[in-house]
Amino acid sequence: MTIPELEDYFSGINLPQTLELYPGTKLNDVAQCVDTHLTVLKIYGNVRPYECFYDRLLKIKEMVEKEQENSEE
Repeated sequence: MTIPELEDYFSGINLPQTLELYPGTKLNDVAQCVDTHLTVLKIYGNVRPYECFYDRLLKIKEMVEKEQENSEE
């Protein structure tokens, strides 16, 4: 998934306020996290020192999609 595709995806959805990304890693402002991570990736690209920003965005996307699927059931 490209950075513009991630940007499009996150611009069109409602994000939870908080999210436990990993055990012991809680995001208190998911929208702010997404915004700052996208900004970093737009500036630096998905190069090795910044891969973690890309990986976190994919993890947030996965968790949001899973949460949406569970709420539809």
